[in-house]
Amino acid sequence: MRRSLYLAAALSCLRLLAGGAVPAAAQEVETTDDLGRRLVLPDAPRRIVSLVPVVTEILFAVEADHLLVGRSAYADYPPEVRRIASVGDAIRPAAELVLERNPDLAILIGGSDNAAAVAEFDRLGIPSLAVVVNTLEDLGRTIARLGRLVGREREANVLWGRIQEELDEVQAAVKGRSKLSVYYDVAYPPIITAGGGSYLDTLIAIAGGRNIFGDLAAPSPTVSLEVIAFRDPDVIIHPVSGTSGRTLPPFQRPGWGSVRAVRSGSVVQVDADLLHRLGPRVGQAARALATVLHPGAFEAHGGGSP
Repeated sequence: MRRSLYLAAALSCLRLLAGGAVPAAAQEVETTDDLGRRLVLPDAPRRIVSLVPVVTEILFAVEADHLLVGRSAYADYPPEVRRIASVGDAIRPAAELVLERNPDLAILIGGSDNAAAVAEFDRLGIPSLAVVVNTLEDLGRTIARLGRLVGREREANVLWGRIQEELDEVQAAVKGRSKLSVYYDVAYPPIITAGGGSYLDTLIAIAGGRNIFGDLAAPSPTVSLEVIAFRDPDVIIHPVSGTSGRTLPPFQRPGWGSVRAVRSGSVVQVDADLLHRLGPRVGQAARALATVLHPGAFEAHGGGSP
């Protein structure tokens, strides 16, 4: 008996000298995705293919990017994302390219456009999580869920707390200033804007503006030039992308001279690559909107540069 005790003690010392205790047993991970599907994994995922650019950015932000073995071709931030293999499109992705990365979890965009991909991943036995990130509430839920899945709950809480602080700072900087009426120029042609069902509508309000199409429930409704002119926005916000094709600016479009904001030169540009991705940089996006709507607001408030 004494010899057995000595042997056990010696083995324990060897383990400590070798770098620590016996590895913990695998612990089952469970969650429900935004399509209501229950996902159960035998252990925390170690090889993730993210087909959602926002999710990819979140995993970088919570210091879990080492788990990424594949990404959507549309994921372009942070710059370090380029070291991760691209597996193609975010919508209707090629399942065979995902399979080549041997993931234990694939994260897809939820929604009707991607329903076939979700079904195909299920058929092939690829564990998948479908996410929908259309509102600030969606973003907070997604950050928290990912944090739990990858064992980065503390980092996820810190990230969401920072985002809320940034949004609060923007609101404080524009408090008391007149709310300019805004037309947000999502696309042309056709003429598509941000409706009341979009996070852009929320950001416009946070930045001290009033979306002239905030009464429309659809997130990105198609509207007419005649109605834009009738609703008479103080400012037109024209997003410009550095990574994709540019649309014709309003002052070069046929008939847009009927809109007072175009005639008066009240058309301002914002970074589409920042504004059109609801993710960890949403606080910066709100600040960018506030800066063009209320120049000097941050200096007056004592906020300075971000």
